[in-house]
Amino acid sequence: MKSIPVVLLSLCLVMSCDPDGGDPTPDAGTSQDAGTTEDAGIPDSGIPDSGTNQDAGIPDSGTAPDSGTAEDAGIPDAGTAPDAGTAPDAGTSTPDAGTTPDAGTTPDAGTIPDTPCGVPYLGDPNGALDFKIKALGPDWTSYPLTTGSTLTVIEPIQGGRVSFVGVYDVINIDPCGVSILGALKNPETGRLTLDSRTANLQRGPDGRGSNIDLDDASFSNVTLCPNQWSNKDIYDQNYELIVILKDRLGQKVLQKTLMVRPACNVPGEDAFCRCICKAGYVLGSPCP
Repeated sequence: MKSIPVVLLSLCLVMSCDPDGGDPTPDAGTSQDAGTTEDAGIPDSGIPDSGTNQDAGIPDSGTAPDSGTAEDAGIPDAGTAPDAGTAPDAGTSTPDAGTTPDAGTTPDAGTIPDTPCGVPYLGDPNGALDFKIKALGPDWTSYPLTTGSTLTVIEPIQGGRVSFVGVYDVINIDPCGVSILGALKNPETGRLTLDSRTANLQRGPDGRGSNIDLDDASFSNVTLCPNQWSNKDIYDQNYELIVILKDRLGQKVLQKTLMVRPACNVPGEDAFCRCICKAGYVLGSPCP
């Protein structure tokens, strides 16, 4: 009989009944049993437990210090400026090129040939030939000729009248056996008279060559009179003087031309000179 109340009490608890059989509201206990505030609240699943700030924060990612782009890939490590070294390593402008001292045709060439006449080579075998023109004057002394100069008409040993034309300031040629051609040309008709001589030029203290005045045979003896070739007087008229200088091997040749005025200016010979040098002179005609 004592067990009946225990069974009834258990049944009442299962059915949520009040001992007094009253309202079941207090037995629902939603606030206390649901426990939404206390059991599922912030302390249980909150920020401290998730650990997002502490565990996944900036200090853990460490992108700035670990990537090292600023410190590791900076200018000091690249080293392009000091390692390239193009300026000091190239060094090909002045010290390495050295074209001036090495190329020197005069000291470095070492190819100055011997000459067969004993007169040293004039200048540089690789240099351009050059010269100036001169002629023998009334006193048989040479003088320079330039454009408009007077060209003396002289009586040579063989008779007639000629002009002795030579060269000076000759450079960059073998002086032995050169050919000197002189010609006087009438610019109105194109007719000319010429003479060519072979000579050994003499070397002066300046290293340049020329004819020797005492050796008139080394000058070109340009025959002018008796005048059998020009339609105008030889004297006091403009003519073209052409001079061609050539070495004995024919390897170097240079021609120069000047406008000159021949003159019968040798004292005591001017009258006879004018007679045989005039236009239309007939060979054998008497002259004073």
